[in-house]
Amino acid sequence: MITVLCLHLAPHRPSYRYRIGQFLPHWQQHGIHVDSICVSGKNSLSNVMSALSVCSNYDYVWIQRKVFPPLFIWLLSRRARLIFDFDDAIYVKQVMLTGKQLPESRMKLDWIASTLKRSSLIFAGSEALKSYAEQYNRTVHLVPTAFSTPPLATGNHHNGKTVTIGWIGIPSNLYFLKIIDHALRSVQEQHPGVRFSIMSKRVPEDVKTEWELSEWSSENEKQWLAAIDIGIMPLTDDEWCRGKCAFKLIQYMAYGKPVVASDVGANKAAIAHGVNGFLVKTDDGWIEALDRLILDKELRMNMGAASRTLHVEQYDRERVQQNIAGLITDDYRRGAVEGSTE
Repeated sequence: MITVLCLHLAPHRPSYRYRIGQFLPHWQQHGIHVDSICVSGKNSLSNVMSALSVCSNYDYVWIQRKVFPPLFIWLLSRRARLIFDFDDAIYVKQVMLTGKQLPESRMKLDWIASTLKRSSLIFAGSEALKSYAEQYNRTVHLVPTAFSTPPLATGNHHNGKTVTIGWIGIPSNLYFLKIIDHALRSVQEQHPGVRFSIMSKRVPEDVKTEWELSEWSSENEKQWLAAIDIGIMPLTDDEWCRGKCAFKLIQYMAYGKPVVASDVGANKAAIAHGVNGFLVKTDDGWIEALDRLILDKELRMNMGAASRTLHVEQYDRERVQQNIAGLITDDYRRGAVEGSTE
C-alpha cells in the first residue's frame, strides 16, 4: 500500500473538493492510502508542524496548491517524496481582484520555484500551468479537474418551453460576467422569454442583464446543473485566465449541456468548436452563439450529448483518478528500483 499525506488549504475550497476530497473514498482500490491535513486557518502553524513530524511515516506528501518557504519544502523532501498539485496560475495575481495582470511577489515566485524543483511529481490542471512548471521540473503531468458523471437521466432537461442560460461560480468570479454584460443584455432583449440563472452567493452588481439567483449548496448544485439548458464561461485573455482549468465547462458537460465560452486557455481543450459548443472572442460572437442555441432545440440536444461524451472521455472522476493512481504507482516503483541500486 502506497501511503500519502495531503496538505491542503481548506475543505470548503473547490480546489480541495474536486482535486482531493472527491477521490478520498476510492484510493484503496488503487492500492493507495491518503490522509489529509488542513494547513490554513487558526490552527495552521500547529498543523504544519504536525505534518512535518509525521510525514516520514508516508511515502509521499501531496501539497495541494499551498506554497511553503523553501526550508520547509527541503525538510519535507528529506522525509518523503513530494507531489505538488495546482489548478490556478499562482505565479500571478488574480486579475479579477486587481483589474489588470500583475506578477506575484519575488518571494512567492522563489517559493513556487523551490517547490517545483523538489517535487517528484507535479500535477498541473491546465496546459498553461504545465508549461510554467516545466521550467523547473520534467515530471509534470496534465491532470484536469475531475467531476463525477451523474446518471444519464439528470443530463436530459429539455422542457421545450423556457430556455435557461446558466453560470456557476464563486462571487469573486462574477467579474467575468461584467465583461460580457452588453452581449448578454442584448440576447435578453432579443429573447425576453429566456432565463439567465446564477448559482452563487449573489448576483453581479452594476450590470444590465437581469439574473435570477440560486444559492449554492451541494444538493442545489446538482438540481441546478440538471435544469439549465446552456452553460457559459466568459474569461479575459490574460495569464491568470489562461491558467484556469475550465471547471465550469466540465460541470456543464457532465450534465449534458451545450457550452459557450471565451476562446482562452483550457476552454479550448474542453470545447470542440461547433461540436459540443462554441468558443467566442467578441460580443458579437457571444450573441451569435447564444442566439443559435436558443432558437435551435435540436442543436442544443446534439451538442449536449457531445458534451457528455467528451466529459466521460476526459474529465470523469473515475478516469482521472485512475490516471493519477498510475502516475503515483509508476513513480513509486521507479523510486524503489533507484533505491535498490544505490
